[in-house]
Amino acid sequence: MSFGIHNHWWEFLEVEGRLVYQVIEEHVSPDIFFQIDAYWVQAAGQNPAAVMKELGSRAPLIHLKDGPCTRDTDMMALGDGITDFDAIVEAGAEDTQWWIVELDRCATDMMEAVTKSLRYLADSGYGRAR
Repeated sequence: MSFGIHNHWWEFLEVEGRLVYQVIEEHVSPDIFFQIDAYWVQAAGQNPAAVMKELGSRAPLIHLKDGPCTRDTDMMALGDGITDFDAIVEAGAEDTQWWIVELDRCATDMMEAVTKSLRYLADSGYGRAR
């Protein structure tokens, strides 16, 4: 059994001059992995690709979603927002084991957004559709 930490925006806020996720990383066992939610990293004002590079193999699972990358606005299908997926995929090329589309809340029909996201990933060369 493995244990991981999934982030939201508040783990990427600064407290006493440090980002919360960096304090967490420092104080938890190296066996605990990070499941980075790239949208929430960006919604907190940080760069998801830079965070992924920093965590390296400690972040094998990456959650992808798109939209305006703000805390309170609904998400969208991949490719419909401002997320830089090229930078994210490049940053995780060596260490990411799973790319996971996750939409917490959606501005459109959820199933349509998931279908469109799958097509976006396949058409962009990031994965394949079945």
